[in-house]
Amino acid sequence: MGRIVVAVAAGYAAIGVLVVITDQVFAAFIPGFKQMNLPPLYYFSASLVTDSFYSAMGGFLCALIARAQSRKATLALIVFGEIVGIVSQIAFWHIVPHWFGIALVVLYPPAVWTGSRLRSGMARPA
Repeated sequence: MGRIVVAVAAGYAAIGVLVVITDQVFAAFIPGFKQMNLPPLYYFSASLVTDSFYSAMGGFLCALIARAQSRKATLALIVFGEIVGIVSQIAFWHIVPHWFGIALVVLYPPAVWTGSRLRSGMARPA
């Protein structure tokens, strides 16, 4: 049980750190970003792609740490992330485009699962 908790925490933290760092990089390279009421469409599009990739990386890390319990840990990461994601989208409903928030919640589970399966596939003998 302890390995699952550590795996979920590490996977979710990795996703969060990567997303925050990438958002800071985007903000640094988009002229006038801090003064904008709403970032440009390409910001949300790029963010959706990178966030999905990072979610897969978080699923990979979760499975790597969880080892034999990777399915349970991956499912726990998905459930935890979806709960946080839905609460966040409710809180930010009037701040970000609706399509963006919905897409994040929809793409998160398959991205995490894909990352987890990539790790599980690497762990199997040929």
